[in-house]
This record gives sequence, C-alpha cells and structure tokens, in this order.
Amino acid sequence: MMSQEEDSLLLNQTLEQRRPELGGVLTDALHPILAVNGQRGRLRYYLRLNPHQTIPDYIDVVVRHYQNDHDCLEQLQRQKSHAIWEPLLLKIRRWAYPFLGRWNLDEVTRITSTLEVTQETSLEIIRAHYPYDCEFDAWACIITHHVCSKYMQHHGPSPIIDNIDLSEVDEWFQGSDELLVPNPEVEFANRQLLLDAIGQLGDKQSVVIWSYYFEGHSLPQIATHLQVNINAIYKLHFDALKRLRKIFENNQHKDE
Repeated sequence: MMSQEEDSLLLNQTLEQRRPELGGVLTDALHPILAVNGQRGRLRYYLRLNPHQTIPDYIDVVVRHYQNDHDCLEQLQRQKSHAIWEPLLLKIRRWAYPFLGRWNLDEVTRITSTLEVTQETSLEIIRAHYPYDCEFDAWACIITHHVCSKYMQHHGPSPIIDNIDLSEVDEWFQGSDELLVPNPEVEFANRQLLLDAIGQLGDKQSVVIWSYYFEGHSLPQIATHLQVNINAIYKLHFDALKRLRKIFENNQHKDE
C-alpha cells in the first residue's frame, strides 16, 4: 500500500500531465494544494468513499472547487473582506448553536458560548488549509463543530450526546434567523441574566453586542454609527465578549 507521501507524488505527477489542458497558472496553483491533500490522506479517503472514482476524477473535483471558491477564499483569508465575512459569521453561529446542544448548558451560557465559538472559528478558518475537494460550507461547518468540541473541553460539562456523525452536516444548514433567540420555554430569569450582563458593559460595548447579535448590523455599519474606525470596533467586540464571560463566571460563583 502506498504511503501518503507517495499519494502526494502521484497526484502531482497526474496533475502535471494535464498542464497543457489546465494551463500553467492553474497547474502551479494546484500543486501545493494536492501535495498537502495527499499528505493528509484526503485522496485515499475520497477514493474509499467513491470506489468507482480515479485519481483524475479527484483532481477534477479539486479543479472545480478551486475555480468556484478560490476568489471567495482569498477574500476571506487574505483580504478579510467584510462583505464576505458577515454572512459566513451568521452561518457559523447557526452551526455552533445547535451543536452546543450536545452539552447540558443553560440558555444564557449556550448563547455566550456560541458567540465565543464564532470568534474562535473565524480565526481557525483564516489559518486553515481548505482542500478544495468538498463544499466550502461543509468544510467550514466541520471546523465549527471541532472548535465547539475543543472549546467545551476547556469550558463546559461533559456532553450529554456522545455520538454525532460529523459527516452528516446537512441538518446543521437548516438554521433559521431565530437561532440565537431564546425559545419561549426558557425561563425568564435566564433571559434577564443576559440582559443584565449586557447592561453591565460599557456604553459602546453594549451597543456593539446588541447591534451585531440582536439587530443584525455588520461591524462596519456599527463603526459608522459610532463614528470610530473598524479596528476600534473589533477591539470593542472582543473586549465585550471577554467581559460577558467574566460576568457570567462571577454570577455562577455567587450562586455556589
């Protein structure tokens, strides 16, 4: 059986044979992507799931996703375009909130954990290697779930659901605009705790949290409203999330 290093070599040899068809620019761009994919076992995983497919078929998948997704990924990871990030952050919140239901969290903790996981997931996506052999949303959703699991290992109780097939991600795409709103069965005290905690933030911090998470305004829009630059909004957002976490931790200690 070939090693994963040999997978990488075979992928790039097959790709090189297609240089006249694909052109030099695209071929050169795909070489490092396929090398990493081979080293990480993604080729053999793909062929195991699709036994009638071949290495050229796998390369076709990567080519198609690269042509469809590369410009968007460039704007996400390098240019950090607000227009691209805003809808993705909403999706991350929609994926994280139901997944955190694996843990027995009260509604306030679940919401604040969702906000913090969204922040950590966005940083992970910026650093991560997108393999271009799957749908971008499926890849980003899996990253979100992994960040949730890692986050809860450090901040939360044991999961109440032990086994969820992370390959079956379609159900997480069904989130509605109401996902971050406590459902009617949540006791009033929990909702009041959240409102009280936001009320303890500084004026600008509370405006950022309320406008971004409850009114759906983008961070650039909030920056314009508050007449500050976008970097100041990022800092206000980050500091506000830290402050909310501290408030809830202090409240929990008081109740013990």
